[in-house]
Amino acid sequence: MAKQRFNVERTNAGLQFVIPGTEKPVASPRIRYASDGSQLVIPGAEQISRKALLTRILQKPLRPRVMQRSLAGTTLFGAARSR
Repeated sequence: MAKQRFNVERTNAGLQFVIPGTEKPVASPRIRYASDGSQLVIPGAEQISRKALLTRILQKPLRPRVMQRSLAGTTLFGAARSR
């Protein structure tokens, strides 16, 4: 049996053939944006206070930005590496 090329839809006028891809598109939901004066603010991109920003930065663990280096032939902090 061959694959059906049309979908059948029951309407007030009776059975109707619907060609795939020609269905009525579903409208996307409306998104309500908060406004800051004349600007709209994307949800999640609101500005935070300096106190909240500092708290967020303080909660992150400290990481060195640059690898530590020593003079050639010496050890860092006087500790020898174990081999």
